[in-house]
Amino acid sequence: MKAINTPAHPRCLLTFALLTIAGLMASSPARANVPGGGNSGSDVKFSHNGKYVVLSNGIVSANIDTEVAQVEHLVFKGHEMTGKPIYFSRDGGTDYEQLAHCVFTLTKQTADYVDVSCKHIYSPSKGDKHAWDVDVHFVMTRGASGLYVYTINSHPASYPEMGVGEWRMVWPTPVRGDEWVLEDDYIDDLRHWQLPSAGDYKRMVAVPDAPKEVTQFTSGSWSGKYDCKYVYVTEYWDHPCWGYASDKNHLGSWLVFGSDEFFTDGPMKQDLTATLGSINLVHLNMNHFGGTGPQIPQGTSWQKVYGPYLLYLNDKASGDECWADAKEQAKAEATAWPYAWAVSSAYPGANDRGSVTGKFVVTDTLKPDVNGANAWVGIALPESGHEGGFQFQSEYYQYWVHAASDGSFKIPNIRPGQYTLYAFTNGAVGEYARNNVTVSAGRATTLGDVVWNVPHHGSKIAWEIGVPDRRSTEFKHGNDYFTPMLYKTNPQEFPNPLEYYVGKSDYKTDWNYVQSYYYEGTKRVPHRWNIHFNLDSSPDSTSTLTLAIAGSYGADLDVYVNSNSTVYKQAKPKFPNHDGSPLVRESDHGKYEVLYVPIGPGKLHAGENTISLVQTNMSSDQNCINYDYLALELP
Repeated sequence: MKAINTPAHPRCLLTFALLTIAGLMASSPARANVPGGGNSGSDVKFSHNGKYVVLSNGIVSANIDTEVAQVEHLVFKGHEMTGKPIYFSRDGGTDYEQLAHCVFTLTKQTADYVDVSCKHIYSPSKGDKHAWDVDVHFVMTRGASGLYVYTINSHPASYPEMGVGEWRMVWPTPVRGDEWVLEDDYIDDLRHWQLPSAGDYKRMVAVPDAPKEVTQFTSGSWSGKYDCKYVYVTEYWDHPCWGYASDKNHLGSWLVFGSDEFFTDGPMKQDLTATLGSINLVHLNMNHFGGTGPQIPQGTSWQKVYGPYLLYLNDKASGDECWADAKEQAKAEATAWPYAWAVSSAYPGANDRGSVTGKFVVTDTLKPDVNGANAWVGIALPESGHEGGFQFQSEYYQYWVHAASDGSFKIPNIRPGQYTLYAFTNGAVGEYARNNVTVSAGRATTLGDVVWNVPHHGSKIAWEIGVPDRRSTEFKHGNDYFTPMLYKTNPQEFPNPLEYYVGKSDYKTDWNYVQSYYYEGTKRVPHRWNIHFNLDSSPDSTSTLTLAIAGSYGADLDVYVNSNSTVYKQAKPKFPNHDGSPLVRESDHGKYEVLYVPIGPGKLHAGENTISLVQTNMSSDQNCINYDYLALELP
């Protein structure tokens, strides 16, 4: 039997010990890959001692400090699975605060599940900085191999104006001395590896002239390498679980999502996951990379449910097997969404939701192979004053699915309302939008064929660079763009100017994933990128340069056409990611947009031509453009 860490609070010792022993003696093991991890086994137990609550089902026990809505201990089959309390917090800097003075309520108790509430009521007299209430719920179900969590955040109309950037939950991972209990990190297909030891992390040092989040190892297998929390960023919508596991201890801890409806800014939005080897963090508001936060004025009533999601625990022979099981668990949770035990006025059940079905049919006259297979199709609020409106919505819910191979789709479990249907697919620039889609409770809204005639500005494509997919990962560094400090060295991998020859160069190696600047000594200077190409004849009317932007920050883009000295057009991105550069935050994309540059007759001619792109803002290390795709369309 492995040692159990002693609880930090003496008043909980007896209750905690008794329930832990009960967990060790449980006769019915967790059944994986059904919702909650199982549906049989011991009754769910609940005890209350002062401000502390203990939930247990013979597999997992959770000690909860109800005054601050924190999980002090999370024990799975005798193993402590959190290094420090699991907590919620809001914003950063001088606006940072954790939850306090919560009121405890036993919301529901049966032999099958227990739901406890820790409700924080906004009280400026107690020093609260954010004018909204937070009702944190912890739920234990029979046979569950973990603990469910959800929060109901609300802003009564009488409250002052509310604005928040970050709203997060942090789950510290356990440590024994200088070693992690869970030494392997799992995010996605590119990022799953064994971490340096906890002792190596203690000996990390700051890096001069680098973002404060970047540190450098001085010992162990990663000595000399950099680390940063942004290394582990990914899209939540396409990755329903992430966490840590151990080959040595045969354990895993995971955040598992049955739905992404409460996340913000659409399916390409990304944020932090299991980061720095010490925490699992879910940015419920996803504020990085130009993320939007709720901005609720006084006089407006607002409410949103974040979750439920599962703090899932498993034990398999290896870390990889734990990860595979967690991904299967996410599929199981999706089948149970919406959870019957969570139904309330804020969280409608299946009978009080509707669905939207149809077939996304893509017609592209210049690229006939483009189709709706695996396209993202989603329901969100109508445009909110921005192009690509779903990229700028955090107050309410969005519902997205991948279309089948034939373009057919069904978006289930949608709250009733009036929406816009959005869709986009690999190979096509831009997106489809259809307004006035009504969703009614208990009904399927059938749209039939949803036909998108992909618009073009010309009748022929002279050349293309990249693949339209809202990322820049098809270019150089597409497999290691998340390497800290890469931005300091990658401009030097190409000469200034970069020379790209259509028909000869390979965008996978000859076009970088990001355009930023060049160094002359320690001085930043513009990095000119020249695209050389031949035309059979001189266009007799306007041609169009298409620039699909995967992300940018503070970028000023000058376009030159067959000239080294005269700017033909200034093309400034409209969504310049004010909350952080995809360059220094180690990403391949941010907010997506498309820029079209018309090139009048007489500027291009038969034979050899050159279009040059120069990012001219040198004011910061962060200034950059991530290109998704470039093309020249001829009249």
